[in-house]
Amino acid sequence: MRKIFIILIIFLILPAFAKSEQALDFNKRISYINLNFWRKFNDEYLIYYILEATKNNHKAKSALYKSEQFRQNIKLSFANQLPSLSVAANYLGLKVPMLDNFAVKKNGFILPFEFNYEADLLLKNRDKTKSQKKLYNAQLYDEKTIYIMLAADVATTYINILKFDKTLELQEKIVQNKEEILKRVAKKYKCGTISKTELNEAKKDLASENQELENIKKQRTLLLDNLALLCAKSAYNIDEFKRGDFDNFAQNLVIPDEISSDLVFNRPDVLAALEKLKSAKIDILIAKKDFFPTFNIRGIYAFNTFGPGNFFSWDATLATLVAGATQGIFEGGRKVANLKFQKAYYNELFENFLHSDLNAIKEVNDALYQAKYDLKILNEATEKYAVQKSNFELEKSRYKNGVSNFISLLNESSQALLEGQNYIEKKTQKFLDMVSLYKSVGGAL
Repeated sequence: MRKIFIILIIFLILPAFAKSEQALDFNKRISYINLNFWRKFNDEYLIYYILEATKNNHKAKSALYKSEQFRQNIKLSFANQLPSLSVAANYLGLKVPMLDNFAVKKNGFILPFEFNYEADLLLKNRDKTKSQKKLYNAQLYDEKTIYIMLAADVATTYINILKFDKTLELQEKIVQNKEEILKRVAKKYKCGTISKTELNEAKKDLASENQELENIKKQRTLLLDNLALLCAKSAYNIDEFKRGDFDNFAQNLVIPDEISSDLVFNRPDVLAALEKLKSAKIDILIAKKDFFPTFNIRGIYAFNTFGPGNFFSWDATLATLVAGATQGIFEGGRKVANLKFQKAYYNELFENFLHSDLNAIKEVNDALYQAKYDLKILNEATEKYAVQKSNFELEKSRYKNGVSNFISLLNESSQALLEGQNYIEKKTQKFLDMVSLYKSVGGAL
């Protein structure tokens, strides 16, 4: 008998010290972000920063640990479906009548093994576990959403950095043109061929372009800081962040004309809302089962020093077994209130689910419309840029033939550079529209 109890104790205690069945595997979450989509942009550095953020971002990691909490809640709920066995060492003092045929010690020690089990005849405890599983599934979808948004944030930041790299390059040329114009205007002013007003206008133009140059540098630095934060890297090393070239970025990227409805309704946020709704429906069933009796089995097997035998002998044991049903008579309306609460909560989640569906459709439609609209603007900007470059080439020919001056040539060059910046802005928007589509379908492009 003693060996049996020792084996039971070991069997129950050892799992508490065992390692978790499922370690937090950060790498498998990479599958959430759909790397095949990001490879369409044809930039190895973009892939690198997205992977770095996926592995290192602290907010994303916190989502992993939150999912682990929900997973452990399933185990906690499942534990209620199993019997429990506990042991306690107690000192016991007694005062009983001392009769001729009844004599017992007044104090001693008792070692009881207590057994408790709620017979789940109505499957209420099993339903609680099923409800927790639905909540865990919902959290996994929420976790996926966080990773998708993280990848999109990294891509948006990186694309804007490339844009400012290219814009900065053109802006520096514009500043050089304005500096050269100012030099020539200053010479004309000294010769008395122009007024002071024209000289001041040249100075103002140069100052404005220098301000724009510093603003571009500032915006790029802020974006690099944000990229460092997303990738959980030190902001002191942002000058060392490698990146690709804007001109070669996503050259073959094609924006889809339409999106399948299957992608819309399989967004992780929609699926998360659905899982929460299923959990709430199970909770209503549990609340109804609370009105029925509970069936409990309790047992005690205790060794003690009050009997005539040794502490672990059969003569020094006490055993009890109680089995029965328990039904609450008056609880102040708690069960009725709980049932009404669960029904109201289910209706709330049902409305949230319907809203999630409509919102998913809206976001996809908005992203598609925005992409098509911006694509038309890009085509117009491309044409305008080509015309301005043609004008610059014509002005260059006129200058070579001696029918135009160098200042006019520099002004035409600056105008072409400005149109180039406008073209870069519109082309960047095309890339960002693709990222918006990626988010709108939950990364399933």
